[in-house]
Amino acid sequence: MKGKFKQFATAMLCMTLVSAWAQPTETLKPLARMANGEVVSDKDLTAYLGRRMDLRPVARNSWGVEAAVQEMAMTRVLVLEGERLGIPRKTAEGAPERFDDVYGLAVYRKQAPACEAPANEEEARKYFDAHPNAFVLPVQARVQRVILPAKTQIAGMSAMAWLQDQAGFVAKRQRQFSAVAQRAQLEYSLDVQGDLGWLSLEGDHQFMRALQTVKPGELLGPAQDGDYVYLFSVEQRREARQLSWEESKSFAATRAVTHCREEAQNRIRADLFKQYGVEIDRQAIRELVVKANTIAPAKDEERSDAKSNAPAEEKPQQ
Repeated sequence: MKGKFKQFATAMLCMTLVSAWAQPTETLKPLARMANGEVVSDKDLTAYLGRRMDLRPVARNSWGVEAAVQEMAMTRVLVLEGERLGIPRKTAEGAPERFDDVYGLAVYRKQAPACEAPANEEEARKYFDAHPNAFVLPVQARVQRVILPAKTQIAGMSAMAWLQDQAGFVAKRQRQFSAVAQRAQLEYSLDVQGDLGWLSLEGDHQFMRALQTVKPGELLGPAQDGDYVYLFSVEQRREARQLSWEESKSFAATRAVTHCREEAQNRIRADLFKQYGVEIDRQAIRELVVKANTIAPAKDEERSDAKSNAPAEEKPQQ
């Protein structure tokens, strides 16, 4: 569920994460651990997001932060593996970067197989027959969604309470979901409200897993993830199905390459995580995001109070 974000919105979680770990009286749990005693801390995450601008739009809720932490852990074990294998590394002055993306990518390329496209249609058909799971359409659903920042107030209610009321009206057929989305659009317009079109319900995200169980005409939510609350409506659904060769042959060569790369990435990650004893702490990640979400409104309130209590400037005498 990726949307387009303005610059200040994409940096929001990174800034609130800074506030979350910068509290002197509390130490947050490591977000990931390795068998050698190393950890990925909240400070590591904040520094990493500071230079990985591409990850900031993703890392604004718990599943996005988990994806960023997983990438950090993968980068770190690639660095360790490269050092173990004696792969040369260019380092600048000072201490080497623990999460060195450039070196990690160089090590990964030495580990990954060469994924080449089949030379002709006959070879593509052989790949199709040998890898039927690469040519399966996943479950798809036509989905409508409402998304609101958790701290939004509507009609004197929190966003969660308001969506609970709206879900009741929609379930009783007293209100159209599109009308709820139109009202939400007035409060928050940085992400799409309403019809999302057909979505492939795959991946490990909690909403994707949950949507796989929702029947047409049913609602999912409201539920909070990170600093946003969501309400979904499934309008239509298509079950997963195996594609035939006739349906697949026009893109079979391209799919062979992407599938080979996907399998290689998953295998290398699984092998290295096992070798270096990587454990991602999802509970610690959720606690970090919750803490960041509670700090951000508090900071907003402090600024608002400070502004309202500031003495008015005296007008210069004429």
